[in-house]
Amino acid sequence: MLSALSRFKIQKILRHNRKFSVKCDEKPKVKYTDTINLPKTTFPPRLETKKRNFLESELSEKCFQPLYRWQNESLQTPAFVLHDGPPYANGELHMGHAINKILKDITTHHHVIRGRRVHYVPGWDCHGLPIELKALAEDSTSDPVKIRRKAREFALKTIQKQKSGFKSWGIIADWESEVAIYKTTSPEYISNQLRIFYELYSSGLIYRSLKPVYWSPSSRTALAEAELEYDSNFKSPSLYLRLHVQEQNLTDRKLWALIWTTTPWTLLSNQAVCFNQDLEYSIVSEQDSSDAYIAASDLLPEVRKLFSTPLEVINRIDIDQMTKLKYQHPINQSSFLPFLPANHVSASKGTGLVHTAPAHGFDDFLVGIQHKLPIECYVNEEGIYTDCSPEFLRSKNVLVEGSSLILDHLRERNLIINLGEIVHSYPIDWRTKKPIIIRASEQWFINTERIKEKAIEEVEKISIFPRISSLASKNLLISQLQKRPYWCISRQRAWGVPIPVFYGKSSKEIITSAAIIEKMCQETEKNGNIDFWWEKSIPELLPEGLQPSEELEKGLDILDIWFDSGISWANALQGEKVADLYLEGIDQFTGWFQSSLMTSVALRSKAPYKAIFVHGFVLDEKGEKMSKSLGNVVHPKDIVKKYGVDTMRWWIAAHGTQHTSILLGDSILKSSAENVQKIRGIMRYLLGVCGQMKNRDLPDDLTNFSHLDRFFLNRLTSFHTEIFTLYDSYEYNRITSTILNFLANEVSSIYLHLSKDSLYCGSDAEHSRIQQIMNACFLILAKVLWPILPFLVEECWSHCVDTNQHPFYRQNTGAPPASWATEEQQEVRKLIEKCLLVKEVINKQTTQINTWKLNAEIQCNPNDFLNFKKLEGDEANAFSSQLSEILQVSSVKLTQIDDNTDLRVLLDNSELPLCPRCRRFAVTSEGQLCRRCEWVLHQAKKEGRQ
Repeated sequence: MLSALSRFKIQKILRHNRKFSVKCDEKPKVKYTDTINLPKTTFPPRLETKKRNFLESELSEKCFQPLYRWQNESLQTPAFVLHDGPPYANGELHMGHAINKILKDITTHHHVIRGRRVHYVPGWDCHGLPIELKALAEDSTSDPVKIRRKAREFALKTIQKQKSGFKSWGIIADWESEVAIYKTTSPEYISNQLRIFYELYSSGLIYRSLKPVYWSPSSRTALAEAELEYDSNFKSPSLYLRLHVQEQNLTDRKLWALIWTTTPWTLLSNQAVCFNQDLEYSIVSEQDSSDAYIAASDLLPEVRKLFSTPLEVINRIDIDQMTKLKYQHPINQSSFLPFLPANHVSASKGTGLVHTAPAHGFDDFLVGIQHKLPIECYVNEEGIYTDCSPEFLRSKNVLVEGSSLILDHLRERNLIINLGEIVHSYPIDWRTKKPIIIRASEQWFINTERIKEKAIEEVEKISIFPRISSLASKNLLISQLQKRPYWCISRQRAWGVPIPVFYGKSSKEIITSAAIIEKMCQETEKNGNIDFWWEKSIPELLPEGLQPSEELEKGLDILDIWFDSGISWANALQGEKVADLYLEGIDQFTGWFQSSLMTSVALRSKAPYKAIFVHGFVLDEKGEKMSKSLGNVVHPKDIVKKYGVDTMRWWIAAHGTQHTSILLGDSILKSSAENVQKIRGIMRYLLGVCGQMKNRDLPDDLTNFSHLDRFFLNRLTSFHTEIFTLYDSYEYNRITSTILNFLANEVSSIYLHLSKDSLYCGSDAEHSRIQQIMNACFLILAKVLWPILPFLVEECWSHCVDTNQHPFYRQNTGAPPASWATEEQQEVRKLIEKCLLVKEVINKQTTQINTWKLNAEIQCNPNDFLNFKKLEGDEANAFSSQLSEILQVSSVKLTQIDDNTDLRVLLDNSELPLCPRCRRFAVTSEGQLCRRCEWVLHQAKKEGRQ
């Protein structure tokens, strides 16, 4: 607050001040402790671990678990809808769970304390490979029904454990009602998913086709992009090979196309060589060589490094000539294949000519479709060359022996120009941590080309937080949509929702219908699960009256878990609802944010969310990823046990939103614990002053309040507004720092400090007046703290004698009255700020000195003189004035000087002793009480209080 005042002015004022010294106070001989109104409260200064754990458990059960139903029934405003992205039900709670759920809970707490109802339905993602692998770890069966039973049992047990943890953190939700949470395994969820699948299939948005997909040989299934991780130190061969160009009249030498690849194992599926129509191509040769090579002219400097002698350009090739060339297949010598134009070929690396295998590359596949090339895949789901491969490759693993066997074959045919090794980033399976391949297979897809334009239009409308990275985050989401021509939604596993189709055994025709879907939904709701798809025969699965024209096969693919969770809005939001907020980790830009968006746009032509809030991931204090091998993993339960839930919540609020890397370690947690303890200390002091009050209404009429009181109420108004503005923009880190600064400065250093004399030693009227101010401070602090530190606030509230009937969140504190922020109060605020500037000047010269033994003279211009006069008592220069109270000096004398002269503060040491009771007012003799203390004690005796 005072930082805005000119330091230059302070220095000028200091130069006018006198230097002096005073003696230290002598201790009073008579004690008046029993006559002082010291704060009293049953609220303990700190809690031992055992007591704290018991209290947190008690508050969780009695206070927070009924909260969701209460607010749902009691708060009638339009609900704030926060849609919960479902965590995997596959293990113990970790710090990622804590950050995500507590940030969501701070958000919902914020709206509840503001009086707004919230709609929050927590959920769990119960399907998918992570859970299936857990089931297989217990029983390596290949029976899909047994796998499903084990996986379901594991998921449901995990949900109960995680739910217990969430409840212990004070998370607002209706945890006890099965209809108030969602699970991707529930019959209702599965039935809804089956109907959505059929709706999209009927509209042509879902289709089956042979396409290249990310394929994990180690998991034997297709993977979504969000299920990939990247190994930045992966090693691949760097192969430059030559392909013989047939029947050309460009040179009298033997002509070769020069190709660069890092996946020699895919050469078996080669169907073309691609070039870029916008590049220039040259024919080059070594001197006196019978061989010549085609390469992009821009890349010749790099190409020359491959040869031992200099290369010379002997000819140029135009685009028409390139399209007429044919080359000999590197493996199948009887095949002669085309050169084709393609935009994905660049001059950034390689030779400008790209080996094209439509079965093993996304760009390659699009070229293949455009030019009607065969999609030949010789690799099975385990990453093994099939029996359709040449004999030397059959039954060989493409990632283990494939490349070396191909290289040996090329070497025998003298096709290798240069062979090296490249270290680069390569995709790996997020679960097995083993490399994946791109492989063409018959899969089910959503046609994202049809919906991406509308999806991008919807993304432009949404808000993304934190705002500092909003534009980059929005661009990331849009770029993911733009580069995705389709979304593979089928998986080849047992644990998931089956794709509800049959196939003609001979024709391979897809058989499904609304009747088939409804029969499956009825069976699912009847059985409580969809295991019957694997258990029952095809005639049992078909609805009555359906007579297939040929023998059928049951589809055994399951739906991608991103489709599973991507339609959660249709269950948790219901109807045409759109969530006000989705809040997840930054990785969900390629995952749940995108799958939710695409399914909602496909079905409703609108986004499922109005805003997205993203957070980062936890690293240790050194910035390293947490792992068991490094021994640096921190678990939420250990933090709670040592420091308590509120410390964990405070750390998450303070550190969880401003960076993609969230550092966590003991020193950081200790700092958070110390901050919570500081807040506890101030709340305890306020409770000691106002905890016994019966009337907790915020004062509206400020007529009888001092200028300092009114200044502080005005600051409380600004503080309240600032904090809830920050809550609205999810700037939780700034909230924690703003709260700490306000408590340290305006509350502790200013109001609590300057009002202590009147509070402790003043009259009943003074004590009552200050109580009202401190009660207002307590209520507003409790209100702004409750979303982050709900356990501390509710514990504080339980020590107020008149609050035993209900928890704090049911206290209708409301916003500060308008009278606290009128234009008149703004002027009061400016006046007190000017006084605090003067006090700062005094303090700079009086280190180690009791300022109550000083007399001050303020020499100021006419305007300041008139303003300071407002703070004097009834008599001029009165020692009991508000001005002397704020400056903490014995008396103040005001002197008017010229307009152009800077304000001066002159200080004189008073030789008079101080009152032994208040040690604030000067008296004429040692041990004598001041007039104020005499009157206060007289009144107390008169009323029988002494």
